[in-house]
Amino acid sequence: MANAIESRVMALAEPLCVEQGAELVAVEWQKAGRDWILRLYIDSAEGVGHELCVNVSRAVGDALDAQDFIEPSYNLEVSSPGLERPLLKPADFERFAGQPVSIKLFAAQNGQKQFYGELAGYKPEEGVALLEENSGQRLAFALDKIAKAHLVFKF
Repeated sequence: MANAIESRVMALAEPLCVEQGAELVAVEWQKAGRDWILRLYIDSAEGVGHELCVNVSRAVGDALDAQDFIEPSYNLEVSSPGLERPLLKPADFERFAGQPVSIKLFAAQNGQKQFYGELAGYKPEEGVALLEENSGQRLAFALDKIAKAHLVFKF
């Protein structure tokens, strides 16, 4: 669940990322030692390179400076979500159907909280569908029951 800063940054940064040709995947606000880090994960059909990260960082950084709503000083980082990209929105679960995923629930379902398998998509009435790796069984999870979901890179 996003905190207030993450939510506000997401709302501010999403249209700016689109203007730069990027999709805003996730925002993280966290303390690392003595420092605060505001991390934006972006993606693009063309891939995420240094130039795209710089352009997004400048656009979002300027907007954050203009609105100045984050109290402690922080470092702004912009990067790719990586091979094991987090899945957060219904569109993510639809887009990556057929890919191997890991899903962790807030509370156990049938005595289990962690599931691996092939993502079978998303439907509002069913939730996130998964073909479980070990059993081959089709499982479904409501979005609000998922604590964390991400793609799994297989070597």
